[in-house]
Amino acid sequence: MSVPEHLWRFPTTEARVSLAKRFGLPYSDQMQDWEYEVADANRIDEFISVYESGELDDDEKFALMETIIQSFEDLEISLSEEPRWQGVLDLIENNIELHKYTVWYWSILENNTKFEQWRVTPFIRSILMKHKDKFS
Repeated sequence: MSVPEHLWRFPTTEARVSLAKRFGLPYSDQMQDWEYEVADANRIDEFISVYESGELDDDEKFALMETIIQSFEDLEISLSEEPRWQGVLDLIENNIELHKYTVWYWSILENNTKFEQWRVTPFIRSILMKHKDKFS
């Protein structure tokens, strides 16, 4: 996956540790993809509520959004029928500067067939297309 270098942003250890404590999630330095490993479709409401609380700094919001997206990816219902998903897309769009890396990453532009994409990809690609001027 090639995200242009000028868009790079990665979760910080401090944000991961803070979120792990807040949510009672496991954390270890060995968990390379912590945001995806701790995702839980059963906790989506809790994750969204904390994201919207205004209590998180940008690093925490960035990391938590990755967990939220992965939680929706793991959800076993159609995303187009899930009202909370549109709310998350709105959060991403309203915080586009913070989530440019996230949008590019989940858009996986180099993969164009449905079988090479995540379920969230078409929705997130629409955000990228709407704000493409911010990604150059």
